[in-house]
Amino acid sequence: MTHMAPIAAEVPERARLLAWGEGPHRALAWTHVVEAIEAQAARTPDRRAAVCGDTVLDYATLDARCNRLARHLQARGVRPGDRVALCLPRGLDLVVALLAVLKAGGVYLPLDTRHPAARIAFILDDAKVALTVTATPFRQLMPAGRPVCLVDAEAPAIAACDAAPLSVARDPDAPIYVIYTSGSTGEPKGAAAYHRGFANLVQWYLEAMAVTAADRVLIIGAFTFDASQKNLFAPLVAGGELHLPVGDAFDPEALAAAIAAGGITWVNGTPSNFYPIVEGPGARRPALLRSLRWVVLGGEPITPQRLLGWLRDPDCGARILNTYGPTECTDICAAWAFDAGDAEPPIPLGRPIDNVRIAVLDEHGGLAGADEAGELWIGGAGVGAGYLNRDALNARHFVELPVFGQVERLYRTGDRVRWRADGVLEFLGRIDHQVKLRGFRVELGEIEAALKAVPAIREAVVLLREDTPGDQRLVAYVAAAPDGVPGGEVALRRHLAERMPDYMVPAAFVWRDSFALTPNGKVDRRMLPPPEPARASGAPDTGVPAASPIAGMNVTEQALMGIWQTVLKRDAIGLDENFFDVGGTSLSMVEVQAALGRRLGRLIPVVALFAHPTIRRLARALDGDAGSAEPARGRAARQVEALRRLAGTGRKATP
Repeated sequence: MTHMAPIAAEVPERARLLAWGEGPHRALAWTHVVEAIEAQAARTPDRRAAVCGDTVLDYATLDARCNRLARHLQARGVRPGDRVALCLPRGLDLVVALLAVLKAGGVYLPLDTRHPAARIAFILDDAKVALTVTATPFRQLMPAGRPVCLVDAEAPAIAACDAAPLSVARDPDAPIYVIYTSGSTGEPKGAAAYHRGFANLVQWYLEAMAVTAADRVLIIGAFTFDASQKNLFAPLVAGGELHLPVGDAFDPEALAAAIAAGGITWVNGTPSNFYPIVEGPGARRPALLRSLRWVVLGGEPITPQRLLGWLRDPDCGARILNTYGPTECTDICAAWAFDAGDAEPPIPLGRPIDNVRIAVLDEHGGLAGADEAGELWIGGAGVGAGYLNRDALNARHFVELPVFGQVERLYRTGDRVRWRADGVLEFLGRIDHQVKLRGFRVELGEIEAALKAVPAIREAVVLLREDTPGDQRLVAYVAAAPDGVPGGEVALRRHLAERMPDYMVPAAFVWRDSFALTPNGKVDRRMLPPPEPARASGAPDTGVPAASPIAGMNVTEQALMGIWQTVLKRDAIGLDENFFDVGGTSLSMVEVQAALGRRLGRLIPVVALFAHPTIRRLARALDGDAGSAEPARGRAARQVEALRRLAGTGRKATP
């Protein structure tokens, strides 16, 4: 389909609702979330606003801290429209920083403190970031010569700034943030959203879930995930409470405890984030999740069977809100609410949200009818500013076309969908090589390009496979030069880990001499086989049988070996091999945590598992080896205990 295919300007009114999906037309009460939060702070200065561990900020304190930092940022040279990166862990400093950037008139750009320094350096350069707000522990992630604001080291100067409101001109059609996602050309790309579009999203969100000042939201997703943005602002606009977990590690046990302790009423994440919570601690003690009234899921298709046990429990009073939308269109364009009574698969994408318009175009560029598959195009309030420095990509995806007698800017998503006869949208898949893994957008071409940059590799193809139902994983097929890749699979993992997030590092590598081709000369992806069980070394298959499990292992080591083999799908693992070098990811570490609970009856914080990433070290930690395990165990225990105290026992911070 050509991107300039015409859309019929004249469509009979009776056919319009079927051909187009249009959300309710609603006026915006405000166009900047900062203005709405400032108004809330003026009305309820003493109400609790943000909570992290045992620290609580009321609305007046939060607003004052934001104003001080905003003035400090201005003194550091930030001007309206400047892009300001935020490289901070989830916590109160992060909330203060992002609000301060907006108060100063800037555009915030979130960075993940766990991402490779090379990726961070690329983003800072590509986005032409004026200043990065970070803290001393993360200073080493910043390229030399880049201007930074260290919120801890510069705290005295920040505290000396005036806490009075700022006067900054605010343009509703200016960008509010830039989110970087995986790029098909081998480099990440930044997509910008507008203030007006984000205000539309937050206002719809608050109304759709009937949010009030009694609501409390716990952030469970990464700050760099576009779906997290609305949850940082929405409770503050409504006068509710924003809760942040202690630390960035994803720990289902600690999050369930935080939900119970904080009386959390809604959470938002990917299905892959929420399943471990509801299937682990939520299954053992459903009362932990009793306070939830909404669980907002998005980023990947929902498997309702994994939620039904909890949804049917008498302690559950929550509904699920399935949300759909690309980063380029301000997170959510369509939504569908359901509970145990109507959780029939597949869960649809739903109907358009307020002030959003959706079209499904067939392969000829015409409007698809009911039950006809086509590509999803999005128009209306949510369409963003496009990609930074990607003119060709913008021309391909952001298109101005005549719609009902007027020119409209539309975004073509690359998603295959169809309208049901009742006007509800269903997702069918992708028309390109972009995939979603645990809610994260992954351009397979970016991983392939990074692999092909290795001199010894002739060709590389990456697929998202699901050879076992519910078990999605990235698999890399590599054709290497005759002399092979020095270091084999472990070297490739480290090569990729230095350039991209862990969720983009393939779980398995398959070594090939060549690839079958389609008649038009492209790699025939359908002919690529599932990976065989991996060997202990991760090196190319030499035909030598894998080594037997190491003799002399104690009981704990044997149990861990079995758990790692199951989770990582490997037939043998060395006692001193690093979990992440043999295919582990942060989410599979959560699977190890859950398996330890089932098999050994031990609930170990994820932070402790990260601290001991080999079987030998983890076994010593579990067996109580004070020489290597105790410090990490103590830190982990304190973090979990802090999460358990998220209820209102904290102190109020001073302005």
